[in-house]
Amino acid sequence: MIIVAMKLFGIIYMTPRRIQLSIIDLKKLTKVENVFSNTFSNKNYQYDQSVEEIAGAINGYLQLAKDYGVKNVKLWGNQQQLDTIRARYLGEQLYIRTGLHIKWLSTSQLTYYKATAVKVHLDNFEKLSLTSTYLLSLGIERASLSQFDEQKFISTWNIDLGSSHIGEISAAMKLSASDSVEVIEDYIGSKLEHLHHVFSKKKESSNLVLQDAYVLAQKFIPAGKTSYTMNVEDFKKLYATVIKSSDQYLMNFFDLDENEIGRIIPYFILIEKIIKLIAAKKVIITNIAVSDGLAIERATRTGLMSIDLNGMILTSAENLASRYLTSHAHRQNVSKLALHLFDQLKRIHHLGKRERLLLNIACIVDDIGNYINQQQHYRHSAYILEATRLIGLSNDENQIIAEVSRYHSSETPETDQPHFQKLEPTVQMSVAKLAAILRLADALDDAREQKIKKISVSLRGSTMFIYAYSNQNIALEAWSFNNKSALFKEVFGIDPILKQRRQQK
Repeated sequence: MIIVAMKLFGIIYMTPRRIQLSIIDLKKLTKVENVFSNTFSNKNYQYDQSVEEIAGAINGYLQLAKDYGVKNVKLWGNQQQLDTIRARYLGEQLYIRTGLHIKWLSTSQLTYYKATAVKVHLDNFEKLSLTSTYLLSLGIERASLSQFDEQKFISTWNIDLGSSHIGEISAAMKLSASDSVEVIEDYIGSKLEHLHHVFSKKKESSNLVLQDAYVLAQKFIPAGKTSYTMNVEDFKKLYATVIKSSDQYLMNFFDLDENEIGRIIPYFILIEKIIKLIAAKKVIITNIAVSDGLAIERATRTGLMSIDLNGMILTSAENLASRYLTSHAHRQNVSKLALHLFDQLKRIHHLGKRERLLLNIACIVDDIGNYINQQQHYRHSAYILEATRLIGLSNDENQIIAEVSRYHSSETPETDQPHFQKLEPTVQMSVAKLAAILRLADALDDAREQKIKKISVSLRGSTMFIYAYSNQNIALEAWSFNNKSALFKEVFGIDPILKQRRQQK
């Protein structure tokens, strides 16, 4: 079979359980082919199988893509159960055997791609999300619950319950507890405790979209469809049957092997508790997955589709900043000034759109450390950001945000600093450049009064003049600017000079 289509794109997505190939028509955003490898023989959702087995499946997919005339195939992998060093080793071994470089996806990226895919592909999602709609995505390391309302992304919460963890807990309970269901209910309830204050006053009903529930998707979604809707009463009846049924009955009912059966009851308990928590009136089961989100991103980057891919990421940053009570007006103004500087200085910083996004995020979250202590708040900001992964960003990108926030005030990145040392050289330069730009923008609103809302930039040799338009006294801003401009001069070799210009009334 040979199909010649310039817009076909191949996505190979690898998890510890299986490998998927999706051949996508990017122009129509439809799947021409979607195939899965056999399930790997491991019980713990680890990359325990041999690299030869993985590489063999990938090479088979490369041949299939070639038969379809696909010239562009990319490889992604789920990194949730893999540390950075092991991921690097496995990636190198696969490159040697397949010729493909793997891009590892963090938990926050997986959540983002899944949510993006549901927004675009789920039937009637725009209408559905006019009212409160939640997406429960069941991952390997943890689950995530994302909220949409009035057709906008609102927030996301991580739940420390993944496939591997649930399997371990279920096995342990069967060995040690006479009433394992009750114990598992209590355990899962404890993992949802942090959500109760969020939904304690919730009264209106909502919708629940259930993603990565492979067992339910396989059982209920008709062939050729991407979703199946059931009302809550039907789910409750199913739940009651599952809870009291034997393993053998469940294996037959859901067509499962014994390695999978231990996760069924815990997952049903989790879903049932989420339904109660959000007051869901109906459950939409979907098989829309990570690969669909990856295809959307590719179509957008190649200009075949127009969609705002950064909205959820920036909303996530705004939510974090609001949680730590930073000034909304200040972060908006600093973002505006910093992005203007970034755009005007393209020919000297040589950074791209992604770095522009990271700068925008850093402007939003750099002051969150003030919540802990104003003294050395930048270090507290970095600490919080290292512990809080923003949706849609890779682990490296989250680290860049943390380091830019660390260096946005008075501390300067130096090669002998442990935090700066551990970064790759190219990442070090990105951190230094973004921090230098952010420092100037932050100085221009040092009083937190938005005296300067407009600037213009003029480069003359090794001097950069920044003209600040304001009719107010900006002596404090000028003093702060002079103190914070040293890093910019050190990084770019250009001396920033601030001049005030009065605005016509």
